[in-house]
Amino acid sequence: MPQRNESAELARAVMELIDQGHRRISRRVDLTRLRVLGLLAAHGPLRPRDIAGTLGLTASATSRHLTALEREGAIAVAADPDDSRTFLADVTADGRAGIETAVEAGAAVFARVIADWPDEDVAAARILVTRLNEAWARHGDSAGPPAVPRWQRARHKDA
Repeated sequence: MPQRNESAELARAVMELIDQGHRRISRRVDLTRLRVLGLLAAHGPLRPRDIAGTLGLTASATSRHLTALEREGAIAVAADPDDSRTFLADVTADGRAGIETAVEAGAAVFARVIADWPDEDVAAARILVTRLNEAWARHGDSAGPPAVPRWQRARHKDA
């Protein structure tokens, strides 16, 4: 079992990777919309509430993203034959092309970032990141909510 400080350092490194990656990617791509498209491509057509539940989005955020994706022609909506109060969303050919373009662009950037890595390091990183993702998925939200920062705890004590 790793030392406590090694686990903390790994957590910091992963958080930095997520932060840097998200900031750089989100300048070019709306990651939530890409997640919606990916979900629909894999499991569509789906109701908005199913999209929201699967991706952990609010109803209003889901509605906003679906409206934008429909406007862009990335998804199509149709009446739900089982429930007239809602609709089904599904990815279009343009939406699938958008997913492919985003993945290819991301892969190209990533390839440049690790261009000087030996093949063995790339393989080891892939294996370890996959293992980390699988462990994270198994634990889900079982770790509970994130800790409240000290400055917020102090502010709430005075209230």
